Amino acid sequence: MLLAYIDEIGEPGAFVSRDHPHYKTSPAFGYAGFIIPAKEARKFGSVFATKKYELFRSEIDKAEHPGRWERKGAQIFRPSAPRQYPQQLRIFDSLVRKVRNLNGRLFYYADEKCPGTPKQTNLDPAERETRAMQETLNRIARHAESQDTNVMVIIDQINEKTRAERLPNMYGHILGRASDYPEMRRIIEPPMHVDSQLSANIQFADWVAACVCAR
Repeated sequence: MLLAYIDEIGEPGAFVSRDHPHYKTSPAFGYAGFIIPAKEARKFGSVFATKKYELFRSEIDKAEHPGRWERKGAQIFRPSAPRQYPQQLRIFDSLVRKVRNLNGRLFYYADEKCPGTPKQTNLDPAERETRAMQETLNRIARHAESQDTNVMVIIDQINEKTRAERLPNMYGHILGRASDYPEMRRIIEPPMHVDSQLSANIQFADWVAACVCAR
């Protein structure tokens, strides 16, 4: 079985331009992360935790709950990172190599936004999120089919209200599409939500997503 750890690329809101006073966050929205054989997931999580401690030892040691400390990917992939924090990028590269050495793969799906304000584009953020998740699940299912195995999708935890709203859509998409696209049966459950503070692998998925949308 495979485990797919994913996180959001950017945010689903409107985008006008990088210098717009309000709508400048991200020109695309989607999901990214990595897919790894289930038997290797714990091994990779241990490697990630060790590398993270090498980078941020002093901050982790000072934390109230060191085991829950995390560094968000957006802080790793800042424009100044190559100059000020090259060691962070070297560690990220080494983690990518480790994923591949464990027969895993990086993953991303992103859809470019139509530039404009919410009114100009008739923006529906929930619809954008739903469409991106559906396309993400489609691609993960095809990868699992190519490997002749099943897959479980794991995503960063969201609030209960949003989770309850999204879950029927995800479940309905998996079941409804399976009649025409049997590879969807490879996804054995709708995406499970896990608190990133408690999952090294979800934290790395966040780093991958931040790398994809870095300027």
